[in-house]
Amino acid sequence: MPEYLAPGVYVEEFAAAPASIPGVPTSTIDIATAQRLVAAIRPVIEEMQPEWSDFNHRDPGVTLIELFAYLTDSLLFRSVPDWAERSKAARRLAYNLTIAAGACAAEGGTLKRPHYFAGKRLDAATLQAEQDYHREKRRRHNRHLHGCGIVCGLEVRVDATSDVGSTRIVIEPGYALDANGDDVAVASCVRIALPPAGDAVFVSIRAWDHPCAAVPAAAGEIDSDYVEEACLVAFTPDATPPALAIARLLRSTGGWAVDAAFVPQRST
Repeated sequence: MPEYLAPGVYVEEFAAAPASIPGVPTSTIDIATAQRLVAAIRPVIEEMQPEWSDFNHRDPGVTLIELFAYLTDSLLFRSVPDWAERSKAARRLAYNLTIAAGACAAEGGTLKRPHYFAGKRLDAATLQAEQDYHREKRRRHNRHLHGCGIVCGLEVRVDATSDVGSTRIVIEPGYALDANGDDVAVASCVRIALPPAGDAVFVSIRAWDHPCAAVPAAAGEIDSDYVEEACLVAFTPDATPPALAIARLLRSTGGWAVDAAFVPQRST
């Protein structure tokens, strides 16, 4: 169960123990590795873009796949030496690159909203359909017009606490759109204990519907009277959509610090 931090903000998970390769400061991709990475990425493209059928080597799209394969290998070689894990990471990258198009394909047609008339029965399903219609319409609007990323605020820093040798990560109030097109709001400054393990982690957030105020329902069941539109904060080796990475933390001899080289994605 996510841990409460502040109004509308919860911690999702801590998973921060990527491996490293001692004495390997750089990476050089070879042809065989590039071909295997392209082979790992291509099925994702085929699944999410079925209308794309021209996979010959002259296709500019194939050139982009090869470029991203090179970049993926260069970024992951130092921390993910196992080929199977590198292949998974390549597939995650391909998913990130095609998430917008994938969302469009997943929409699957037009939206339907309830139509009201005198004498129409209003039950829980009808009212829920009304909410679902407006929420999905807003998601589509956000995805197509604004994309995903930080809108304002959400600066991240590492602060020392009053405890000797103890530090906390601080997330400033702000607003963002995750990869689903959902609004993510942090209303007040949030302080979280830093992860106990790992050398590099992403700080990510995503929207989360938090059921609250349980009340008796029909047939003696218990249901939620309200749903809080909250967000989940996570420390993970990578930020998998719909989560949005807002910062990257690096551990050194002096402790954790925010990676100044990492630039979080911003909404357009």
